[in-house]
Amino acid sequence: MMKNLLIFLRKPVSMFVIKTIAFFAIFLVLLYIYGYNGVGSVKFIYNDF
Repeated sequence: MMKNLLIFLRKPVSMFVIKTIAFFAIFLVLLYIYGYNGVGSVKFIYNDF
């Protein structure tokens, strides 16, 4: 079982798919954090200068 998993993970296509899913998940988390922060709702501090 473990040997089959290691063979699967050594294939370039499977690594590309795993990395793509991981980066997409990180991107979604960052978008969620940015949206939750409410950046667009508060005036930027340097707008009046």
